[in-house]
Formats: sequence, C-alpha cells, structure tokens
Amino acid sequence: MATNESIRSPLHTQPSGRSPKLRIYESLFLLNEGVDHVIALLRGMENLPLIDKESLQSAVVEIEEVRCDVNADFTEKLADSERFDEGRLWKQRRDFEKKWRDPDDVYIDVQRREEERKKQGLPPRLGVLPHSVVVEEEQKWEAKQERKKEPPRKRRT
Repeated sequence: MATNESIRSPLHTQPSGRSPKLRIYESLFLLNEGVDHVIALLRGMENLPLIDKESLQSAVVEIEEVRCDVNADFTEKLADSERFDEGRLWKQRRDFEKKWRDPDDVYIDVQRREEERKKQGLPPRLGVLPHSVVVEEEQKWEAKQERKKEPPRKRRT
C-alpha cells in the first residue's frame, strides 16, 4: 500500500502558533504544489498503453482551470486584506514617527527643501536663518524665562 509520506510537505511540520495569513498563503502554496504533482502524474500517464491522450489533456486543462479559479479568488481577497493591513500599519508607523520626531526637525526639512529648490534654479519660498542667529535668540529667550521664575526683589525705601 502506498503512503503519502514521500509527498508530504515540510510546511506541515511548522509550529502551530502561526498567523491566519500565513496559513492562507501556505494552503494556497500547498494547493498549487499538489496540482503540479497531479498534472505531472497525468502527463507521465500519457505514455502508458490504453490511454486516451486527448482525454488526459482535457483533464489537465480542467484541473488548471480550477487551479486558476481558486488562485484568483484567494488572491483577490488576499490583495484586499493586504491593502487594508498596509493602510492600518502605515498609520501606526506614522503615529510612532510623529511621537519620536523632534518638532524642530521641520526646520531641517525646510532648509533641505530650499537647497533642492536652489539647485533646480527655483526662487526660495522661505528665508532660513543661520543656526547661530537662532541659538542667540533661544539663549535670550531662556534667560528671560529664568528671570521670570526668580522671586521679585524687595525694594529699599
């Protein structure tokens, strides 16, 4: 009696804690692998005596048609699911990036964009102050904030 051990896919022995998405792709792979195996068997039977080659070719075409139909149905639904997941995960990644991004990075982006425009021969849209000027202004602002925190001095009369 023949056994299926020789045609068993190694994918069956994978850990069971898999995602549903992986199981779908795996099943689709196994289906296509099985169909390939059936078609190879049928084509090998064409050389046997008493075989109607046209009947075998018809069976191969029918099996391929079913394979295409199943693949199309699965991949259409998978594509919709993947696009939905892609959008959801893109939003999550964008939220992480916003959380981790320094709010002042926008100025670096503006400066880079202005440099790109200059290279393209386009006029500037904004003027970007040199970093030294900004540092001076920030230091003045911080000093002013520190003075506000100090308790008021008593006047002598």
